Amino acid sequence: MSLSEDRISNMAHEVVNCIWRDDLADVTDESRALARVKQSLGAFFGAVEEIDGTVRAKLRNHAQGSRDWELLYQKFYQEELAKRHL
Repeated sequence: MSLSEDRISNMAHEVVNCIWRDDLADVTDESRALARVKQSLGAFFGAVEEIDGTVRAKLRNHAQGSRDWELLYQKFYQEELAKRHL
């Protein structure tokens, strides 16, 4: 899953608005908070994409879409998440 910069920006605005609306944190510099949320979301989705590629590479000798492939994909995906502490 690859997300465009616009999509990540939209999500970042939603997160910052939620933080502000629900009074979850004191945000003194909204533009800095927005930039930080964008950076974090970009890093997260980049890691997700990288994990997907790593797992698919491990499964290159299996028939994609088969029950075996799906089970192994989930297993390896969870292992990669744990390795990266995500």
